[in-house]
Parts: sequence; structure tokens; C-alpha cells
Amino acid sequence: MQDLSIEKKTKILTVCTGNICRSPMAEGILRMIFQAHPSIVVSSAGTHALEGNPATEFSVLASMEKGIDITGHRARPLDGALIRSSSIILCMEPAHVEWLISLESSVYERVYNLADFSETTGSKRKIADPYGCSLREYRLCFAEINKCIHNFIVVGREKNLL
Repeated sequence: MQDLSIEKKTKILTVCTGNICRSPMAEGILRMIFQAHPSIVVSSAGTHALEGNPATEFSVLASMEKGIDITGHRARPLDGALIRSSSIILCMEPAHVEWLISLESSVYERVYNLADFSETTGSKRKIADPYGCSLREYRLCFAEINKCIHNFIVVGREKNLL
């Protein structure tokens, strides 16, 4: 007898502005973490992405230094279908969260500001965009995204999201 059960996929989407710096690094980190979990699919998009742009050189370098290859990344713009099909959406700043909810209000329970999972206290509510900055800034951005993702995973497992 054929098994007709279909494994439910958890689709994680990372979002930034241009989809060439922060969200590709976050996508790479998540892919590395969940590489042994075929039920978790990771992708990224940008609120103002230009279709097909590669990740910036420093995003690629900062990721490569940690064993993550994002050289094949190509930017894509965020749209309603992508938003609706995502189980979890991790945004790099509150403006992205607001923009997503304005496009598709039904996703408000699945959209998270990744910076909210930072260990730092205070008014820091976004992961700073390193676009146009030095490799040092990209490395710091990568480290911050990595830490926030790991903190999100702990919370996500506690809340049965992952």
C-alpha cells in the first residue's frame, strides 16, 4: 500500500530591503542550521529588491568566513504569494514587519522582527544595514544575525513553531 501522507514543510522566509546583504546572510545561516531537516525550507526576499542582483561581495565574504556559501544567491522582490506561503517570516527591522502586514494582514502572527531576539537591551530594534560599509561591519552584522537566529530557534522550539 502506498503511503499518501505528505510531510508538512515549514517555510522560513528572511526579509530585508534589497535582499543582497542581511537576508541572504540570514538565509545562509538558517540553511546551514537546518540542512539535515528536509521539512524546513529557507528562502529570502527584499521589500525593495531588484530581481537577480547578487549578494554583495562583503556579504559573501563574511558568510564564507563562517563556512556558508551564498555566492549563488540572487535577489527577489517580496510579493503577496511569497508572504502567504511562508510559515515564519524573519524581518531585519520593524519597518519590514509593518510593510509585510500592510501587504498581507493575515500574516501578523507569523512575522517576527529578528532584532527582538537580540541579547542586548535598550532601544535597539533593528539589525543595522551594512550596505556600503566595510567588511568589519558586515562581520558584525553576520554575528548579530547569527545570534538572533539561534535565540529565535530556542523560542521557536518552545512555542512549537519549529
